[in-house]
Amino acid sequence: MNASSVTATGSGTTTTVTTRGLGKDDFLKLLAAQLRNQDPLNPMSNTEFIAQMAQFSALEQMHNLNESFNKFGDSLNDTLNTLHEELKAELQANVMLQTVGLIGKEVAAVVDDQTLTGTVSKVSWTAEGVMLLVGGQQVPLQAIAEVAMPATPAQTEPAS
Repeated sequence: MNASSVTATGSGTTTTVTTRGLGKDDFLKLLAAQLRNQDPLNPMSNTEFIAQMAQFSALEQMHNLNESFNKFGDSLNDTLNTLHEELKAELQANVMLQTVGLIGKEVAAVVDDQTLTGTVSKVSWTAEGVMLLVGGQQVPLQAIAEVAMPATPAQTEPAS
C-alpha cells in the first residue's frame, strides 16, 4: 500500500496530512456509493459492473497474496533465528569438547607479544570465549600457537 505525507507550515503551526492508496474496503465503499447514486434512468451497464467486480477481485487476491508473503517471510525469519541459535550452541559445545582435550598438554601461547609455555590445567568458557589456564595464567584459545605432548621423565633425564 502506498503511503505519503505532506507537511505544510504557516503562521507558526505545522500540519501533516497522510494519505494512503485505496484498499479493498475503500473500493467497496466507492462501488456501493456509485450504485446508490446512479441515475435510475441511465443505470450502470452490466459490462461496467462486471469490470469493476473483476478489479475488486484482483485487488483482493493481491492483498491476500501480500499477506501470505508477509507471513511466509516472518516464518522464515523465525526459523533462521532458531537455526542460528542452535548452530551457535552446537559450535560452542564442539569447541569446548575439543578444547578439553588440551588439558595436560604442553602449549606455547603468544600473549602481549610474549611467548608463554606451560601445561594446560583448566579449560573454561567465559564471555571472552574459551580460556585455558596455563601455568596459573588465563590464556585465550586464539593465543595458542603450539601444542605438544607433555615431556615424560625419561625424556627429561640425562642419559648415563
